[in-house]
Amino acid sequence: MKNSWLLALVLLLMAAAPAGCGSNPAVPGLPEQDLAAVPEREVIKRVEPVMVVVDNYRKARPQSGLQEASIVYEFMVEGGVTRFLAVYDRLFAQDVIVGPIRSMRPHLAAQAREHGKIVAHSGYSFRTEELIRSLGIKEITSSTYLFRDSARQAPHNLYTSLERLAGARGNAAVRAETVTESSLPDGYELASSIEISYNSQNMISYLFDAESGVYLRFINGSPHQDRETEQQYSAYRVIVRSARYVNVPGTELVEVDLTGAGQALLYQAGRKYEIRWEKSDGKTRYFYQDGTELDLRFNNTWIQITN
Repeated sequence: MKNSWLLALVLLLMAAAPAGCGSNPAVPGLPEQDLAAVPEREVIKRVEPVMVVVDNYRKARPQSGLQEASIVYEFMVEGGVTRFLAVYDRLFAQDVIVGPIRSMRPHLAAQAREHGKIVAHSGYSFRTEELIRSLGIKEITSSTYLFRDSARQAPHNLYTSLERLAGARGNAAVRAETVTESSLPDGYELASSIEISYNSQNMISYLFDAESGVYLRFINGSPHQDRETEQQYSAYRVIVRSARYVNVPGTELVEVDLTGAGQALLYQAGRKYEIRWEKSDGKTRYFYQDGTELDLRFNNTWIQITN
């Protein structure tokens, strides 16, 4: 009888113990708390953006430093070959190699000017120089800030680094910015994969990795990896939008019309959204169907410009 009384007292004390001691039991009829649904936050040290034109010819792969860019654009330049425009606006604790660097095109310059005025590239034609003269771009082309890698064959061996880019930019204020992961609206389709064809030698695909919450990038079916880290490139979000590509008479070059407005697709968190884009006041913005503007500040974005 005495043991029964003690057992009853212990059970009574356990029942009266305050919530929060140990793990909370699931409440019958209610779903367990989804900790993954809590928006993430990150503190970013922002600096004045510097853009880099990066080669994507097959002999230029694998590239270096694209994962550290806040935004990477992929544009057609000629003959089905594409080129990247990488936007760097964050301060990193360690230096990062970026490249290979290639020459400018007018549409690359126009896109870069939306983010800032400093662009690293390897030169341009007289025609491009004439077309971009009014943009007021500060160009990084000096060997002081760019270097050749003897392990690679020219012209696919010109590189820079974030430290060198900072030197070219000069003193710049560092601004701490706290950004929060935006909640996604309804009105989507599930989409774990993306396929984009620039030509038969440049087939781009992404595969959503649910564990890490990012889209892994592939070129021609193989992982698109960084030369320095050997890590596969990934995108938190991917935007696919079309533009009007125009062949330049008498050349193999193309120009891309980035003005006006149009439709696009957003891929994020395994979802596909129909969105729209609009360029006004010199800035391209992206909107959900309800008119809410996309916030691209959290994590990284790859923007595929197709024809």
